[in-house]
Amino acid sequence: METFRGKGHLPGTDSERDIEVEIDWKTKEVSIHIEGVAEGVADWPGLVPQTFGPMDEVVFRTKGIPRLFTHWWHFVRSGSGGLWGMVLGLPDKDGVWRTCTLQLQKLD
Repeated sequence: METFRGKGHLPGTDSERDIEVEIDWKTKEVSIHIEGVAEGVADWPGLVPQTFGPMDEVVFRTKGIPRLFTHWWHFVRSGSGGLWGMVLGLPDKDGVWRTCTLQLQKLD
């Protein structure tokens, strides 16, 4: 299990938040922890995670992070051992797809 942490303004949220991602590369399980997004909810499972390489890249989605219901997450391993990635939210009422980039540092 590896844990990564960083800051980002997820599509649909009202401000930048601390984001923590836990990945178990062997079992292909991912969980997201975000403080203060919705009342009483801070953790979301990564749904249908796909990994590429032993521990190089992961793609998954989450459901239920307000205000956009579904987010797609795609991370690749950076040269420093952390993760770099993009989060894609469902299109808004005008049909615009919202994105944010994230750089997450690996916690020891």
